Amino acid sequence: MMKKHKRFLRIGFILMFTFSSFVKAQAYDQELAFKGKVKTMTVEKKNASDKNKKLKSVYEYDQNQRKLKEISPYNSNTDYFYLIKSDQKPALKKWYRTDNSKEQSIEIEDKNKAGQMLLSGNYKDGNWLYYYIHDYTAKLHKIRWFNDGEIYLEKTEETMDLSKYNIPAGFVPFDWDRNRSSGIIKKSRDYTSNQYEHNVVFEFVEKNNPKNRVTFQYNGADVYDAGKGYWHRFEDGKKIEERYIYRVNDISDFGHRYVYNADGKLKSDHYGYFNQLPNQFLQRNLYTYNDNGDCIKRTEDSDRGKTYITHFKYTYDDNKNWTSQTSLYEDGSGSTIKRSFTYYKPGESELKNSLSETVYDQYLQELRAYKAVAEKQFQNYNLAKSKKENAPTDKTNYRELHSKNWKDFLPKGQKSDTITTGDLNKDGLEDLVMVYQPEKLLKKENSPERTLRILLKQSDGNYQLVAESKGAVAGESMNNIYFSGLEIKKGLLIINHDYIRGGSVHKYRYQNGGFYLIGVESRTGDASYYSGIDYNLSTGKYISTYENWDNNKDLPKSNKKEGIKKPMNLPNIETFDIYSLEFDGHYL
Repeated sequence: MMKKHKRFLRIGFILMFTFSSFVKAQAYDQELAFKGKVKTMTVEKKNASDKNKKLKSVYEYDQNQRKLKEISPYNSNTDYFYLIKSDQKPALKKWYRTDNSKEQSIEIEDKNKAGQMLLSGNYKDGNWLYYYIHDYTAKLHKIRWFNDGEIYLEKTEETMDLSKYNIPAGFVPFDWDRNRSSGIIKKSRDYTSNQYEHNVVFEFVEKNNPKNRVTFQYNGADVYDAGKGYWHRFEDGKKIEERYIYRVNDISDFGHRYVYNADGKLKSDHYGYFNQLPNQFLQRNLYTYNDNGDCIKRTEDSDRGKTYITHFKYTYDDNKNWTSQTSLYEDGSGSTIKRSFTYYKPGESELKNSLSETVYDQYLQELRAYKAVAEKQFQNYNLAKSKKENAPTDKTNYRELHSKNWKDFLPKGQKSDTITTGDLNKDGLEDLVMVYQPEKLLKKENSPERTLRILLKQSDGNYQLVAESKGAVAGESMNNIYFSGLEIKKGLLIINHDYIRGGSVHKYRYQNGGFYLIGVESRTGDASYYSGIDYNLSTGKYISTYENWDNNKDLPKSNKKEGIKKPMNLPNIETFDIYSLEFDGHYL
């Protein structure tokens, strides 16, 4: 795989995502934003997959302009219930099909009088798909997340004493309010993938001006990319700067700068180096609005690419809510979204849906009743984990073991992933190769490591362990790399892996008393490029191919190389880790 190239794509995606977030927010806000006492709103637009069809969504609102019902064009409805009139977030949400399937699901929350979340979950077909237990102490908030009847994730949020924290120079450019400001240590552990995250999150509020604040967060010292994070500054409640943090103490001179007009609408989003903005930039979005506060022009450009301008045209009703929005592009194409409204009349009763406090209480009882079940699951998991960790050490010397039963070479507490048989040393006897991994405590658990053992059959019919590897086969948690099988063919041990797009083949041969890597094939790519290599390490011959289908100037040009380059030593399967060998830009 071309790891350097993939890393470039990943960084590019992050930057593009950050830059486009405001664009998407603008479009979304315009589609669902309205003025006045709206009773119902109907939104109609073209189907992205079938331009001849139109999708129509209907939204119903109460007198406080909170969403009561959403009628989807995909044969489903969603109803919302609020416990008290001041709530903006629903305590109960019910989604259900309107065809004959009778499929439905609910989301429910249980809070205490102080507004703290105690329990929440997603209930479908008589089961809790997701279930959350919230526990609190004076400084700690712990969330346990259950998925499909098993412990899945545990998060903790611990309040920091800001008086003991040394604020890096330049991070907080004002005198801050000790009572309104906060620092939180956030940690999470994923039980199924063995992933661990640690973030330190701060919010500093300006004294006597709570609409001005600075927020920043960075990764803890015990995780990947330690010390890296994001810094944001808000003025009058609006984000005006977004920068990157390096090594905990350094704010970059690189990121976003946001400017708003007198009505508080986003006027421009410049992305680049602050000492060069706004005249020089890497990317930029500009917005122009009409008297109703709706965007009529959006300009997107970059320092390298073409400028794209989108115009928006509107029609309005008597309440100054737009009833049609037409997007017009430079090439003459475009699309139209139509909206229609009904409004509450003075003294009119508000709309109702299928939900009520009685329905909420029924589901609340089920939510609370399941807590004991979830707690038992968590207890059982911890007991099983403790038993596994404290199991006696396996002292079997497998190198000296001789047995006709291959399962005797499978350590206790391990589960066979796959086996294959064939003649590896050309003695006419059928040898065996096994791959195994630890037995799982959870159904969805991903093992970080797989072990491969090669058993050669002896003339007396017994197997003997001659090679073991913990690096030749990918674990389940290796990013987007999937072990897809073993085979023995023409005396070679062949190990196959798949990627999301592409895959690899590693070939090992028995020689000089060991198993050595003598050939690798690898291929990867996406919609814009293809990269592949076929390398015979034994002879040194290789063919390396790269194709840039989109002629992207930021990517290498298409090329094909052939040559001979023998490695000084062939990698031994017992010490080789897949993708640790770099050759011509490929990781083998």
